[in-house]
Amino acid sequence: MPDCIPRVHYFVHKRCTPQWELLPQEIAFYDLTFILEGRAVYYSQNGAHILEAGQAVFLPKGSFRCAQTAGMECAAFNFQLEGALPWAAGPLDFEKDELILHRLAEFERAWNSLDENKAMRCMGLFLLILHRMLALTGPKKSSPHVAEIRRYLEEHYLERVTVASVAAHIGLHPTYCGALFKQETGRTILQTVNLLRINRAASLLEYGGARVTDVALECGFSDLYYFSRVFKQFTGRSPEQFLRESGGQDGATS
Repeated sequence: MPDCIPRVHYFVHKRCTPQWELLPQEIAFYDLTFILEGRAVYYSQNGAHILEAGQAVFLPKGSFRCAQTAGMECAAFNFQLEGALPWAAGPLDFEKDELILHRLAEFERAWNSLDENKAMRCMGLFLLILHRMLALTGPKKSSPHVAEIRRYLEEHYLERVTVASVAAHIGLHPTYCGALFKQETGRTILQTVNLLRINRAASLLEYGGARVTDVALECGFSDLYYFSRVFKQFTGRSPEQFLRESGGQDGATS
């Protein structure tokens, strides 16, 4: 935890329509935004980050930032801090943690109050939010099987992956393998494979020069219709829309 106290200078809890966007800029503050409902795509110097409800995005001071959504509810903090937090620019999982949600609601009430001591209360509540996020994102004791499954998926997600193939590699019964992974991560094995593939696809499309059909095949999708459906499910946009809006080549679909 940094030695100095963070100073929140902007906070908002809002619902964003598909017209909402953050224009590209280099930020002179730290940004911590919690996705409460819906999905969003944030961009940083580390690439495109597809965020779902239950995730936050952290962007350090000096980061490149822009964002788009097909609709989401979020709670966003902009703050100053002279120390450092142990997070790189990108997504963090808070998994709709009840304590985080409770403290976000408390912070909003304090931020909007007329209490003359509200600055001190907001500072304390934000420190508690940061402390809880550090606990949630720090090293966790989890099943070694889940860690091995993660590694296998990260290394083989571009190949044909099934629960049965993963279970055979790990040495578990398929039913137990799938249930254990879902219990500890909140996602099925197939959802995780698709998320890894779509994150890669978004990065390839972001820089342009690639056709949607080629990107789909490179990311493990032999069915272009299924790729488009999954891509829109995670990003709120079709691959063609994403390509155009990220500055790629219009209409490069075949």
